[in-house]
Amino acid sequence: MTRSLIGLSSGSSWDGVDAALVEVDGIGLDMRLRLVHFLHQDYPRDLQDLILRVSSPTGNVGRHVSLLHRLLGETFAVAAQQVTDQARCSLKKVQCIGFAGQTIGHETEGRFPSTLGLGMPALVAERTGLTIVSDFRTRDVVAGGQGFPLTPVIDFLLFRQAGEHRVLVHLGGLASLVSLPASCQIREVIGFQAAPCNILLDNLMRRVTGGRQPFDAGGKHAVQGCCLEPLVNRWLAHPALQRRPPRSLSPQAFGEEFVSQVVEAAKQHNTSLHDLLCTATHFVARCITSALRRFLPPNPTRILLSGGGVKNGFLWHLLQQQLADIPMEKIDSHGYPAPARKAITAAGLAALTLDCVPANLPTATGASGARLLGSVTPGSSANWARCLTWMATQAAPLSLSAA
Repeated sequence: MTRSLIGLSSGSSWDGVDAALVEVDGIGLDMRLRLVHFLHQDYPRDLQDLILRVSSPTGNVGRHVSLLHRLLGETFAVAAQQVTDQARCSLKKVQCIGFAGQTIGHETEGRFPSTLGLGMPALVAERTGLTIVSDFRTRDVVAGGQGFPLTPVIDFLLFRQAGEHRVLVHLGGLASLVSLPASCQIREVIGFQAAPCNILLDNLMRRVTGGRQPFDAGGKHAVQGCCLEPLVNRWLAHPALQRRPPRSLSPQAFGEEFVSQVVEAAKQHNTSLHDLLCTATHFVARCITSALRRFLPPNPTRILLSGGGVKNGFLWHLLQQQLADIPMEKIDSHGYPAPARKAITAAGLAALTLDCVPANLPTATGASGARLLGSVTPGSSANWARCLTWMATQAAPLSLSAA
């Protein structure tokens, strides 16, 4: 019952593609996942610029989006090939690819909630010969959910621990929290998006440096500044941060328009770059710790961090300072590199889909019920036949409510 899957993902920081080769033993909620190999591949600068143009409210979407869809597909296909090459594993041994794609639009408020991820799954199937399970968020959104977070089921499989209440904090473009009470059942898992994170800090750094520096490496600029408390308190009052879970945050809420307003206000008050970055980093940390205390069960035993934000030493220090009574460590100490969590999740979600197991948690996303997630693009005839045989020979579909 051992199979290999690839997970492909890219965060809202728009910096590159993550690929994880994962071995899966067992099926459904009894499965065990082992990371075989992980890689991160930076987007070329011209591709990153195209993503930024398409994502910008002023971008000419009609001219760029189809080209971006194709180029992202080519980039993800190369990453799939490389992760198997580096692991000395043949693509023919892989069952399928879980493909999270590049989210460029996600808006769950209003009359017509929607989400859009690019990456041309058909191209990835063509290049690799593998069946692709993609577009996981859409089914949850049309079922009334937020589409985020979809990691809790996989976090439950990877990180729950008898005798220890763990909280996973993902420091990506947006920061998310997942609570795994000690020896919990799947229905006890809570997850939601808590705060803006790298999407705010990176946009701010790009804006004030004229694009010369895409991010504040290690928080070295922020640590030199002073926190402007009135500004932090004003940002904390943002309506999106007052909603109770289940909730997701629109990337646009703290994206370019928000950053433009912040920078213009800073110019009028002669606020320095260092002070602005310091204040924004304090704001991110305060959002996360406030949400953890307000919306999750009390007294967590341990906090596990993942995502690109773990490299920001200043942000790490602030979180440690505000959560001083709780041990805090990267998920690396549990066998999974911090940047790999989303790619591993994509592989796990694809495995659950082929096992006929719903993978969204209504308690986390707010959907009307658990759903099978993803769109399936067949690979080569041989690979597709293999996937069909696997699905046909499984037992009756398992449900999350039975776990």
